[in-house]
Amino acid sequence: MLLTVKDLQKILNIGRDLAYGLMHAPGFPAMKIGGRYFVTRDALERWLQRYEGKEFSI
Repeated sequence: MLLTVKDLQKILNIGRDLAYGLMHAPGFPAMKIGGRYFVTRDALERWLQRYEGKEFSI
C-alpha cells in the first residue's frame, strides 16, 4: 500500500512541512511517481524501527 504525504502526517502526527521534508530527505524510503511522493507502509515501518531511539535530521 502506498502512503501519501497526508497519510504520513496522520500516522506520525506531524505537520505538512515536516511530512514533505521527510519525503525529500536522503535516507527516507520515499519514491516519486509523476510529481508526487509516496512511501510503502512496509518501508515506513522498517525505517521507523531502524531509527527507533535515534535522531533523524531533515
